[in-house]
Amino acid sequence: MDTSDHASDGAPTGDDGAPADGSLAAGGGGARLGRRSVLRLAAAGAGAAALGAAGTAWAGHEPPQTATPDRPPPAAGLFSHEETRLAFRNHGMHFEFLDQPITPVASHFQLIHFDVPQLSAEGYSFSIGGQVRSPRTVTLDELKKRSTVQQPSVMECAGNGRSFTHPRSIYVPWFSEALGAFEYTGTPLGPLLEEAGLLDDAVEVVFTGHDEGIDLGVRHHFERALPIDEAMADGVILAWDANGGPLPPAHGFPLRLVVPSWYGMASVKWLKAITVINHPFQGVQQKLVYRLSFSSSDLGRPVQKKFVRAAMKPPGIPDLISRKRFVEAGPVELRGMAWSGFGAIESVEVSTDDRQTFSPATLEPPASPHTWTPWRFTWNATPGEHILAARATDVTGNTQPMEPFWNVQGMAQNGVERIAVHVS
Repeated sequence: MDTSDHASDGAPTGDDGAPADGSLAAGGGGARLGRRSVLRLAAAGAGAAALGAAGTAWAGHEPPQTATPDRPPPAAGLFSHEETRLAFRNHGMHFEFLDQPITPVASHFQLIHFDVPQLSAEGYSFSIGGQVRSPRTVTLDELKKRSTVQQPSVMECAGNGRSFTHPRSIYVPWFSEALGAFEYTGTPLGPLLEEAGLLDDAVEVVFTGHDEGIDLGVRHHFERALPIDEAMADGVILAWDANGGPLPPAHGFPLRLVVPSWYGMASVKWLKAITVINHPFQGVQQKLVYRLSFSSSDLGRPVQKKFVRAAMKPPGIPDLISRKRFVEAGPVELRGMAWSGFGAIESVEVSTDDRQTFSPATLEPPASPHTWTPWRFTWNATPGEHILAARATDVTGNTQPMEPFWNVQGMAQNGVERIAVHVS
């Protein structure tokens, strides 16, 4: 968007030289401050000085005094101190990379429940036990000598989209950025379980991570379980590399589970133990968290496979604060990704009129059966304000809803996302 001569293009301005319509100039030298802008800055400075003289300004909040016995109730107001700290600790994907099948390491989302364990690959091992005939300890070196796969896999947090619901659940305040796709290097889990010899009464496989903390008043290692058939499924691997290098510490170094069809909580990081059990697992992160519940007394049903979803690379350039997009009129190529835990993507449709009408996008082959499907669409952008959206459908007939659906924990949100664009 060429705005180098914006100051002389005849656009109406206010008394302080700012555009009257609220649009943004993009000249390389920055905007000149008018008289009113200077007065406003001076007033703000005077107010800050007055506040400083009136009392002491503290740098932080009161430290928490106890563990949190339960999740706070959903809220519709400003984001809380706790949510903000969680948001800084757990960053989202940079959506400008949504046109790339493999997400750069530093731009993939991350969610860390407790602390990142400081582990070494040297001498690393995990145990396989429980309802098996041959319990054993497996070293990382032994694992790397087994059959190896390079497998692109899409990862999505179950809480993705939480902040689009009202009132929202109080946890990591994801909008739509809890995504990413690495090319993992690892070995299939199924043959390891077969060699251990599953007993006839085996029901589930529990995966325990080295990360430990307190949630809902209970101290525990992060643990999740899969039914036997899901643990044995194609694509479920134990991975030690991502994008050709060792897993980053925040992504599970030196070893993690990858369950590509399920939401990310199933892909346990920093793997410590695999335990086969003869009953449904009742751990905190299985029985009480990652549930679709609709009241405080409803335990709900478990969140498992990823709901169908499409994401769009935001076109043009962004406003720094609001992230609204700005593009020039004419043909604009829209690109993005679509995925589902229930099967391959059948179609993606794009709307340029805030979901009033949809047109088919062109699909491209995914890098593997376990990752997202690229799509593209050419939009003839006309001057004005527009709301873009993309909607995916998978081969089983699942289609994204137009609006997010509310549940207590803000899980599995897959409502059609809306992107505001100004075309000049």
